[in-house]
Amino acid sequence: MTIKRSTIRKVEDILRDYPKLDKYIEQREAELRYPTSQQDDNVGGGKSNYRDPDTLTRILITIDEDKRLNSLKHQRDVIDDLLDESGPDTLTIIKELYFKKYPQFTLRGLVEQNLINVSRSTAYDLRNRFVSDCAKGLGLFDI
Repeated sequence: MTIKRSTIRKVEDILRDYPKLDKYIEQREAELRYPTSQQDDNVGGGKSNYRDPDTLTRILITIDEDKRLNSLKHQRDVIDDLLDESGPDTLTIIKELYFKKYPQFTLRGLVEQNLINVSRSTAYDLRNRFVSDCAKGLGLFDI
């Protein structure tokens, strides 16, 4: 089976964002917990001391049902699971190509510098299998 090039690029972009996913999740939760309030243009009306007792409940429901937050968590969980199941060579490939801000090596360079103990074609297969598994796990797999 082959994957569309656009799907591969989307998965690669998600993989490059993986090291920042926890920060994105934290920021989104903060946005939901502390929403920016609208400025009150009702001048001179006074303020009510009434506090809605279900505010915390509403915040928890909002956090639980937020699509963006759930999508970020799902991405993190899928990639975490795949990394846990991967061998040391696949981990080295993925970390070097996608997780580093400034990668030092290409896939070919990893093989030539003996940083992974597989042939060049096997290295490409490992990378492609990981990206393909990510696409399946994220529900992006389309032929």
